[in-house]
Amino acid sequence: MIAVVTSTLKPGNNNTKGFYNFDERLSQTIQTLNSLYQHGFEHVYLIDNSPSLTEAGLQAIFTDFKSLKVYHTHQYQFDNKGINELLMLLLVSEHLPKNQPIFKISGRYCLTEQFMVPEFTAFAVKGYDYHSRNGAVSTRGYWVKDADKLQCFLKDCLTEVFAYPERIVGVRSLIKKTIQFVFKRPYIPVNVSIEFAAANVLKRGKLNVTLLSQLGIRGLVAGNNQREEIIE
Repeated sequence: MIAVVTSTLKPGNNNTKGFYNFDERLSQTIQTLNSLYQHGFEHVYLIDNSPSLTEAGLQAIFTDFKSLKVYHTHQYQFDNKGINELLMLLLVSEHLPKNQPIFKISGRYCLTEQFMVPEFTAFAVKGYDYHSRNGAVSTRGYWVKDADKLQCFLKDCLTEVFAYPERIVGVRSLIKKTIQFVFKRPYIPVNVSIEFAAANVLKRGKLNVTLLSQLGIRGLVAGNNQREEIIE
């Protein structure tokens, strides 16, 4: 089995949303890696986009993980961090073995005793009001059948994130688009979450989706200046 871990161990100085320091982020990511190996993952890939790190620096940090494949990418840091994650995953997908199932997990989360490998055809996710208009899926962790399907999904999600704000779906969006045209304001903030975009992509039917009641992961998120544990 293949696992792909996304991380930002050292966010840029302009990142005002950072809550955890480097040591805490590193500790959380090491817990992620240990839990993956403990649950039988043989091939683990880590992709990081920290502005102040290099690939050689990352490899030195994770030198104790002999079988870990480490990649680094320098990116423009979008306010919508979901865009950065999609681009990171696209980069690492080029290095993944073909025809093997993939579990994607964010570096602040680790597997629990409830974790198990699901039976699925193409995609397995945990949904949130999935079938509703505003449905979403967790992108902290999800399963994809192989690297080709992962690439297709990531490209469709990027298209959805950038294209969705351009849509006219009612009177309000029509007025907004008219104002932008009249006052020559072509830029539209890209604030669509990848959780929402991913659900839209999956619901269009390009991939067979298995909805999971739980992923078997847990971790800490930072919100409202406090630490909150998430269990999925």
